[in-house]
Parts: sequence; C-alpha cells; structure tokens
Amino acid sequence: MRLSDLADLVAAALESLGLSVTEQQIVSRVLLWAELRGNSQGLEKIVAKAVAPDPGAGDIVVTQRSRVVTQIEGNRNLGMVVLERAVDEAIRAAEANGVGIAATRGTTTSTGAIGYYAERAAERGLLCIIIGGTPKAVAPFGSAEAIFGTNPLSFAAPTRNGPLLIDMSTSAVTWFGLLQAERSGESIAEGLAFDSSGADTKDPGAAMRGAIRAFGGAKGSALALLIELLTGPLAGGAIAGDDEHQSGNVIIALDPNVFGFGAGFSDRAATLVERIRRSRTAPEADQVQIPGERSHSTFAAAQREDRVRLPAGLVAAIQAIATK
Repeated sequence: MRLSDLADLVAAALESLGLSVTEQQIVSRVLLWAELRGNSQGLEKIVAKAVAPDPGAGDIVVTQRSRVVTQIEGNRNLGMVVLERAVDEAIRAAEANGVGIAATRGTTTSTGAIGYYAERAAERGLLCIIIGGTPKAVAPFGSAEAIFGTNPLSFAAPTRNGPLLIDMSTSAVTWFGLLQAERSGESIAEGLAFDSSGADTKDPGAAMRGAIRAFGGAKGSALALLIELLTGPLAGGAIAGDDEHQSGNVIIALDPNVFGFGAGFSDRAATLVERIRRSRTAPEADQVQIPGERSHSTFAAAQREDRVRLPAGLVAAIQAIATK
C-alpha cells in the first residue's frame, strides 16, 4: 500500500472512532511511526479500539509546574495526546534549564510507541528517558499472576550520525504482539506466558487471559518493578493495575551540555557506537546489532519505496472501521 493511501485510511478510521482533527494528527503520527518500523505498537491499536476516545474525558490539566518539573492530569484523555503534551513540557524545561522532568496520570488508552517521543527529544540534542505504566498483564518472577504492566522503556541519545534509540518492553512479549499473533492464527514461543490456570502456554489468547512473563527472568522483573514504582506511587498512576484509568508515565529530558564533557557528547556517543559495531561478531550472529538500527532501516526502505506491506486482514479490519 502506498504511504499516502495508508495515511488517508488511518485518518478516516480515526475520524470514525471519534477523534478530533488535532487528536487524529497526533495519533496518526505515532501509529505510522511504529508501523513503518515493524513495531507492534502500530495499526493494530486501531483495530483493537485502543485509541478510541473516552466519552467521560475532561480537560488535560497541568497540576504542577516549576522550572524543571511538570505534572499533568490526563483526565481520561488519549494517552498519545497527553504524553505528547508532557514530552513538550520536558523538552521546554531541559532546553531552558538543562533538565526537564514530566509525569502524567489519568490516561485511559495506549501511549503508543514511546520511542517516537524519545526520538523527538534526541533530534533536538537532548538525552531522553521515557517509562510507561500500563494495565496489569505481566507476572513478577516466581509468580504466575498478572501484577505488572508490560511497562515500556525508551531511551534516546543524540549522536553525530542521528539519534540512537532504545525502545523496549519489560515483558517477554508485548500485549499487542499477542493480539497480532492471535489475529494471524500464530502461536507464541514457548516460555513466554501462562494461561489463567498458571500453566505455560503458546496460545496468545490464553496468554492474554493469563499472564505474560517478564523478559530476562529476575532481572527483567526487577526492571518492571522499578517502572511500576516510578509510574505508580511516584507519578500517581495505578498500582498493580488497581485502576485502569490512571496509567502513569514519566519523562526525563537532559541537555548533555550541563556536564563538563557534554559539549562533545554527540561525537563521543557516535564513536562508542562505531566501536560496538566493529567488535568481533559472535559465532551464531550475522552482525553486531545496534539498538534501533534494524527498525530505522525498515522505516527508511518504506519511505524510499513509498510503500509498506501490511497483512490483508489488518487492512480489511481498518477499512471496516473507516467506512462505518
């Protein structure tokens, strides 16, 4: 499908779901950023109605603002719209004062691929960390019950060769990855999830009714707990998914120039990446992987060819929403 045709289809579907023009523009940018990179946080969210507005939404309100810190009450607005506002606040503070921190609470829908927002900050010369709280879906290490969210983490840094982006979930598989697998009739790999009885399952539907494992065993579970603490008790978001309408997010933006060596950060960061890339390849690997490069290559190819390949079932499902 041509990219312009896809953009038109997405706009029509979002309009059908009830998004305002401004909301459509923000959500479309985030979804297409993800889809063109092969990220699971893309157009599947339209089909799952994960970007449908909440009829009970109020105004987005800044409840606290200082030179460095901003706190935002989302009041049940779209997660992507609220997070974009928060990232703008963090960037503003970092550019003015060297560091900017923003926290949000009270969103009812997905914030999308948070790497999109972190990359925006890096394009302005800032380091950026974003962590997101999500509804409970993940079992802590040693448990078979969903307590944690999939709790995404993104980090972006400016380099002379463009932003370096790390964008990941702390779960062994993302929630929308399960939705994609279920839609296509595929199984998930063994050891990723439990069913509702606590038994291992390869059925994505059973996994959604049960619990996903944290990635990396105890270490991934500890990282998920860290994100829970910062997005829940600190930011005012849900604790262990106790209120699905109070998801929290935290954004930290930092100007590297606040440190003595920061003026050369972009060049030094690029040097580090090149040394990693030139390191000896492991026997089982084709090349040394740099985070974000594969997805960026996928995006660049789509832009160059002005085309993206999508599953026919996904396109049909979006078309059905767009023509309602």
